[in-house]
Amino acid sequence: MGKRAVIYVRTSSEQQGEKCSPAEQESDCRQYAEKLGLVVVNVYRDIERYRVKNKWVEPSGTRYDRPGMLAMLRDATDDQFDVIIAWREDRLYRGMRAMLLILETIQQHNLTIMLALETFDPTTAPLKAWLAQVELENIKERMTMGVKARLKSGKANSGQDRYGYRRVRERIEIVPEEAEWVRQIFAWYIERIPSKIMRKRLIAANAPQKGSTKPRKITWSIGSILGILQGAEEYATGKKIQRREGERYEMDIEPILDAQTYHKYLLTKPKPPVPAPASVKQYSLIQGLLYCACGYRWQPRGTTSHSRTPNGNWVKKQAVRGVYFCPCNHEEIRSPECPRTIPRIDADREVWRQVCNAINHPDILLDGARSLVAELIHEANSLDLNREHIQKELENLFLDRQWVITQARIGNISEEEMERRLNEYSQKEVSLKSELSGLQKRIDERLFVNWEAKMMEFLADLQDGVQALRDLSVSEDEWLKSFDLKKQIVQSLVEKVTIDVNRNLIVTIHLNLMELLEESLKKDDGGPGSSGSWPKNGTPTKSDMHRKPSLFGSRSGYVSVRAIWNN
Repeated sequence: MGKRAVIYVRTSSEQQGEKCSPAEQESDCRQYAEKLGLVVVNVYRDIERYRVKNKWVEPSGTRYDRPGMLAMLRDATDDQFDVIIAWREDRLYRGMRAMLLILETIQQHNLTIMLALETFDPTTAPLKAWLAQVELENIKERMTMGVKARLKSGKANSGQDRYGYRRVRERIEIVPEEAEWVRQIFAWYIERIPSKIMRKRLIAANAPQKGSTKPRKITWSIGSILGILQGAEEYATGKKIQRREGERYEMDIEPILDAQTYHKYLLTKPKPPVPAPASVKQYSLIQGLLYCACGYRWQPRGTTSHSRTPNGNWVKKQAVRGVYFCPCNHEEIRSPECPRTIPRIDADREVWRQVCNAINHPDILLDGARSLVAELIHEANSLDLNREHIQKELENLFLDRQWVITQARIGNISEEEMERRLNEYSQKEVSLKSELSGLQKRIDERLFVNWEAKMMEFLADLQDGVQALRDLSVSEDEWLKSFDLKKQIVQSLVEKVTIDVNRNLIVTIHLNLMELLEESLKKDDGGPGSSGSWPKNGTPTKSDMHRKPSLFGSRSGYVSVRAIWNN
């Protein structure tokens, strides 16, 4: 019976010039597995850039957060394979941290690493990883030195060219057709033509845009026009500024704008507004929760609770004014069901009213919870039956395997037939174990003991908190405190608010029942109190309202209710 093997494939820009395409790596690894009689059950690939926070990164061997590698290590903990096959050792890692992560996993779960073109030695792996990391650092340093030398000599570096220019070997030259549109955009700006009108004119005239590696979703977006206007200094002075590791380099290029146009642009350009001391977002109750048919998340805009006096000082006001608005600026993708704006104070008031109604009239939430609990119990029972069935099949496979081996020993079947059957049993076993590992764990039945009473107690605490907020006086400090507490409640209990063309607000309120019951069970077992409970004084703190991830990571356990406001 062949062991279960997986193949790991990685490519990135660090291997320029090497013949190690993903297809070649996988082909060599499959041939190697077939030669050793290994059964390949999965292939993990890191061959494309991926996002880390707000940055796209290459799947470099020095990175320990590669998606394919992490998925492989997660599956290793579920006993889904016995052997990891890679093309070479540097496909797995080229740095110490990634190496330690992989070696720790194979040691904990008794796995084997095999290499199609090399021999893997775990005793020398740390030294190889260190040498590979040093080699990469030297390569990066040489590349950086080369780029700096090119920039110092006035030669163009790689990168995106500004609209109106193109890179020709080591020089940056003007694209005449694009340059004419640059001048036209600045002429429109000096005439105070709005950017939306500029966009319509550019589209109507079929003005060319810069080439892109990906198809453009929006033709002549507002951002593209603003990007051209932001490059005014470069267009006028003929100085392209490039930076590398904190150093600044200037490159002489042919200017597109004349000095007179640039001077008029500076006179037309408005001065940046003086920001108010408090952000408008501070007093937006449903910040980040409001959506329209366009699919955009609405943003707050307008005056805050501060205003400027004639002598230039800022003073606070209790009134919360302004609007929520849809940030979609392009008419061709704007939905006809989008109302564009809604008064912020009206939207906040209505959402808060619906939240209070859901808290003070919990019947709908309770009905939803009852349905969820019944579904979870039924699902748990079904999982138990499926688990028993799979385990029975695995036991039968073991008996079948022993029978085949016995028949081969006494000569009733050939060794070739035995190997064929054992391979079939091995593949079926891999499939059954993978299915078994995908089944969720049994829900602790103690969670559902007196669960309705626990939920009612939680909702009663919420009701006390809402009542305490109503009892606050109207002084400025208490108003600000009340608003902050309301926002904590809304951000914790409201999943989403949608708005239609008639400004009807649809509020989806959700309650994580599983998290509530888990915290209650911890409390019953002598652990810390539930994080969802309200303090005795009836007002929540920020830590009280902070959502924690449920122990049931694959099960949301949310009970939802929808309420509609008719304007």
